[in-house]
Amino acid sequence: MKILLVEDSQNYLNEMKEILEDQDYEVVTATDGLKGLEALKDNTDLSLIISDLNMPNLDGLSMCRKIKSDNIPAPPIMMVTTEGSTELKRQGKEAGVRCWLIKPVVGKMLLSMVEKVIKN
Repeated sequence: MKILLVEDSQNYLNEMKEILEDQDYEVVTATDGLKGLEALKDNTDLSLIISDLNMPNLDGLSMCRKIKSDNIPAPPIMMVTTEGSTELKRQGKEAGVRCWLIKPVVGKMLLSMVEKVIKN
């Protein structure tokens, strides 16, 4: 299964990519929402998108809104961020986010949520 990981922090990107690849997921990466949209269009066989919220050029929430408003075919979306306000989570849900995790995310928690979101 293939996952798109959209994250501007190289440390988090590398850490999450390694966790996912250790479980035999194929991981495509992007460092902001604009590159995430490009990667989504180039990879039509994705099973999941994992995105950060705060990124340059296009933030994660705006990327999700664009996917929804432009009817871009997309798999389920998980937000992994340091932000956890009720209002942001509500906006995320409206934009199509299925799961919201607060950083730092340990490997077992990440993998557990990835499996739940992909199966549902």
